[in-house]
Parts: sequence; C-alpha cells; structure tokens
Amino acid sequence: METISNMMTLPTEPNAKFSAFDVAQFCIRSLQLVDEPSENAGLHKCFPFFTWECRKLVTARKGGDTVDRFCKYGVLSPSLQPFMGARRIDVGDITILPENPPMRGAIATCRVKIHTSNIFTVSHLSGMGRNGVRQEPPVVAMVVRLEKQRRPPYQNCWLVKEIMDTRMAFAGDMGNAGVAN
Repeated sequence: METISNMMTLPTEPNAKFSAFDVAQFCIRSLQLVDEPSENAGLHKCFPFFTWECRKLVTARKGGDTVDRFCKYGVLSPSLQPFMGARRIDVGDITILPENPPMRGAIATCRVKIHTSNIFTVSHLSGMGRNGVRQEPPVVAMVVRLEKQRRPPYQNCWLVKEIMDTRMAFAGDMGNAGVAN
C-alpha cells in the first residue's frame, strides 16, 4: 500500500507521459486511500483522470461536472466503494486495443481483484446490513477501462472510461475470458 507521503506526490492532472497502467494504478490507489491525507482526497485526485462520461456513470449522473459534486456522490458509488479502504487490491496486466480513428483512441483494459474492507463483513456493498457476520469480507472482481484521448486538452493522455464489476459487465468482442479470475 502506498504511504501517505507518496500519495501526496502523485500527479494532479493527466499527462501524456503516463502509461495506461500508471493511470489505472494511480486511480486505484487513490480510491483505496480515499481519505488520505484528508477527507475525500482520493476522489479529488481521481476527478481529472476520469472522463466526464465516467464521472457521470459512477455518480448516477449527479457528479460529473464539479469536484465537489463528484466527491459528494462518488463516495456513495457502488462502482467505487469496493476500492475504498480495501485491505488489498491486486492489479492485473493491461490489455490494449489499438486506436480506431476517427471513432476512438486506444482502449486499455485492466482487471482488478479487490479484497474489500472489513466493513463489508457486516454490510453489503450497498451499505445495507447483513443478517449475519461473514468470516471474510468479499473479494470483488472489477475491470478498469481507459481510453487514450485524441483531442485537446488531454490529447494522448490516458483517462479512465469505465469502472465495472465483472459480474455486471459483458465486454462484447473483447470478451471477459480471464478478466473475472
């Protein structure tokens, strides 16, 4: 797990020098340590690295426009909550599909296995209480999908396009073979 001092030195805005894996790892660790060094600091750091569509998606269309609204609704997001305070997060290899001009830039898919926080032994990911206490918090398989931007101001920068629970996702031609494992 990253230390707080390392978290404070991480980038604050997208840059073409960061690889897709760098951006995915940065966002994952920022979400894992969401309240370090201050409340919602991880969400503040992630905001510029998420596409507008992704911010809208993970906040149920309520928090795509401003950092404050993104933090207010992002902390409640079922897509982001498993990352927050996770005991361990295993980040898999990245698969990159080449760009397809003029439709889109390159797409990178990163599988993530989240060993959720101990709080999920007594509550569901939704926050609803369980009827009993689990022995172990659940392990959640997610996919983080990034897209290389083709237009300014973030031309050639990787941004997070989607964060999906693999139980709810079908990846079309890319398939989910090996993603959920």
